[in-house]
Parts: sequence; C-alpha cells; structure tokens
Amino acid sequence: MNLGSYSVQSFLKTLLVFFAGIIIVILMWELLALYCNSGGTVMMFPTPAESFERTFEWLLSGETLYGHTIYQHISRSLKRWLIAFIMASAAGVALGSILGYFDKIYSVGIVPVTVLQTIPGLAWIPIAILLFGLGDDAAIFMIFTVSFMVITINVAGGIRMVPETVLRAGGMMGASGSILFLKILLPYASVSIINGLRVGMGSAWRVLIAAEMLIGSGIGLGASMELLRYNLDFIGAFACIIIICAIGLIVDRFIFAEIEKRVRHRLGMEEGY
Repeated sequence: MNLGSYSVQSFLKTLLVFFAGIIIVILMWELLALYCNSGGTVMMFPTPAESFERTFEWLLSGETLYGHTIYQHISRSLKRWLIAFIMASAAGVALGSILGYFDKIYSVGIVPVTVLQTIPGLAWIPIAILLFGLGDDAAIFMIFTVSFMVITINVAGGIRMVPETVLRAGGMMGASGSILFLKILLPYASVSIINGLRVGMGSAWRVLIAAEMLIGSGIGLGASMELLRYNLDFIGAFACIIIICAIGLIVDRFIFAEIEKRVRHRLGMEEGY
C-alpha cells in the first residue's frame, strides 16, 4: 500500500469513527428528550430533529438572529478565539520551554502558573471587566489567560519528561545549548506539546462561549445562546450548541488529531500514515 492510499484510508477511518461517535451522542440526546418530555413538563426538552432543523434554517436561509446572520455570529466568535489562542500558544510554548529546560527556574516559575491555572475560567470575569470593561478585549483576555496556563504546564511537563539518558546521548554526540534544545528536547516532547495545544484549544473555546454569554457585545455564538435562553427559545439555544460543538470537533479531530498522528509517525510511535 503506497503512502497516498494509506492517507486516504486513514482519513476515511477517522471520518467513520467521528460520525459513529456523533450518532451515539444524538441517540443519548433523543433518549433524554423522550424521558424529559414524557412527564408532561410545561417547557418541552428540544429534540435532535427540532434542533438540527433550526440549525439548517440558519445556515441555509440566511435568516438573521438578533440582527446578524449565523455566519456573522460564527465569524465574530472565531475571530476572538483565534486572536486569543494564537497569543496563548506562542506565549505558552515559549514560557513552557523555558520552565522545562531550566530546572532552577521551573521550581519557582511553575508555582504562580499553577496557582493561576487553578482559577476557573468564569472567575476571571471581574478581573477582565476591571481591566478592559465589556466587549471583545475582556473576552480575549479571559480566553488567553485560561489557555495560556494550560499550554505552559503541558509544554513544561513534556520537556521535563525527556529521559536523562537521551540528553546524555545527545551530549556525547556533541549537541549542547540551543542544538540540544531544538534537535532533541523539542522533537522528543512534541507529542506532549501538541496535546497541550489541544487541551488549550478546548479550554479556550469553552471560555469563549462563557465570556460571550456574560461580557460579550451582543454578537457571537455565546451571546446568541444567552439571548435565546433569556427569551425561552430553547430549540434555538440547542441549535447554537450544535454549531459550537461542530466547530470544536472539526478543529480537534481534523486538525490537531491529524497533526498529532503525523508527529507520532515521524517519531516512530505509530505505524504508517
């Protein structure tokens, strides 16, 4: 089997597993809706069919949601997320590399990072409002702070997990300083770094939605969901959840997961790609 055919087969397998997992979630959702609605409650629990129907209406008809199309809401959320996540990734990889490489700095520097990492995302709201007021800057600050801490800890931990024997072998081959760091430490810790970015991405996406719900500017998926909930339009709120989950899953499974597979293959940790 050549490399091209294996790549196609790998992609199709990933796609099949992805949709199998989605079907399981939808079945669980349907059972939950049936159970909740069987009791004759005043407000009916949205079913998958109703929620997906509303989602496709927004996506295909161009219908506006509180003055903006669903694509404008998605675009604004993605813009906030990308700005914050790119900054958090750059800063987290840099600081995590420093902490992981220098033992003396790690013992001191990891303490404030860990302390800040224990603060829940929503607990940053008063700080964000005091620093930036309401709006995009406050939301970006929250996303950056939460994901930055997660990425830093994972990168530092990944570098520190490199066995001492590997470092000694590199030193015996003449590698030292920046060469040792770039050619041995970073490649060896690359899987941990990618996993840290994946976890940071998920944290950033969750905090983004919460931030938009509470301190947004009225446009974005989180802001839309909050307005729909306030107006008791729970079908619309669930439609927003579908879009939020779809974007998060696509980024995780078809970008980060594929990058991780390629890295693992290059390191000899996974056969064929």
